[in-house]
Amino acid sequence: MDDLKEYNLEAVYLSKEINLAKVADKLDKNLIGRRREFLTYLLGPHEFLFLFSFGAVVFTNASKDTQTAIKRSFSKFLVNRVIGSYDESYILRESERKFNVGEDAADLPVVGLEETEIAARILAQSVALEYIEDLTDDILNNIETMNAGLEKEGRFLKSTKSILQLFAQNNNIIQFVITKLSLLDKPDITWEKERLEVLFSQLADIFDLRPRFRNVEYKIGFARDNSEFALTALQGRRESFLEIIIILLFIFFSTFFFLSIYN
Repeated sequence: MDDLKEYNLEAVYLSKEINLAKVADKLDKNLIGRRREFLTYLLGPHEFLFLFSFGAVVFTNASKDTQTAIKRSFSKFLVNRVIGSYDESYILRESERKFNVGEDAADLPVVGLEETEIAARILAQSVALEYIEDLTDDILNNIETMNAGLEKEGRFLKSTKSILQLFAQNNNIIQFVITKLSLLDKPDITWEKERLEVLFSQLADIFDLRPRFRNVEYKIGFARDNSEFALTALQGRRESFLEIIIILLFIFFSTFFFLSIYN
């Protein structure tokens, strides 16, 4: 990698999950790294492919035609494809005696597979988080509609089932971000190499991963509180309805009883 001074990384979020086991078994490319959460392929001289279990793909120095062909070859292993376009790009430049991480590119004394892997991981997390941000905003829009109905009609316009689905979505999002994206964890390769830890931390700051996660966490907390309130209110309404039914049945049978006695 000594003769190449620039590495162009392009990330795209394709689905909620990629079946890595099947990709590793079926994709006819040079697999050079296999970990629990991602696969690394060597596509050609200085060309890499990273596939992440949470649905993101990162190409390094790959042409558009190559990207299109490879994405087509593993499309059958995508689980729950997403609608919309989520992509990021970044450049790593090898520059002797220089270490500077900027918004669009980083100048590093050495650019190897490890540095490329760190950058690919950050980009993959960023595009996946962008999808989560859109999903969270959709949930808040549903909450807004629910609250508007309560304000205007004095009752919830959504059913218990719909609110339970919102509640489940809230929990699934947080679980996905923490367990799948591993946003709060540092990669294993950063623990023993300080330069990689610094690169990882600065790239995470450039892409605002932690502030964006906290923002999602806050929105999900707000949505969860509203969902819990709605479920409690609906449960109370159901109990009141059952009480009314019981009272009406009591009146009916009492009336029938007394009429029977009178007759």
